[in-house]
Amino acid sequence: MYSRIVKWICVVVLGLAAAVVLHGVPQILLQLVICGGALFVLLEAFRSHKYLWAGTFALVALYFNPIVPFELSRLASLPIQLACAAAFLASTHYVKAVPRMSLATITDLPARGESL
Repeated sequence: MYSRIVKWICVVVLGLAAAVVLHGVPQILLQLVICGGALFVLLEAFRSHKYLWAGTFALVALYFNPIVPFELSRLASLPIQLACAAAFLASTHYVKAVPRMSLATITDLPARGESL
């Protein structure tokens, strides 16, 4: 549930960034949100063994990192922003969170279906 929220927030933020030119503090906030969302999806992709998606979001996080930002012209950055938005949108379908076992299934032997 949280992963879907993060992915949709990143899609909306990238859509707004494609529509409006941002400078200064809003640009840094955009980079923080997208870089954080990309790192979140990257970890989710690693946990589900989807390494191509993990590499894709590593590139997204690298492009939007707020520490060493890439400065491109508006014409060059617009297709990159739209491609990143498409990657986040596609990840809502193709990258799913791996469910964790609850404490009850770990400690309760009949729930796991194993015997001693």
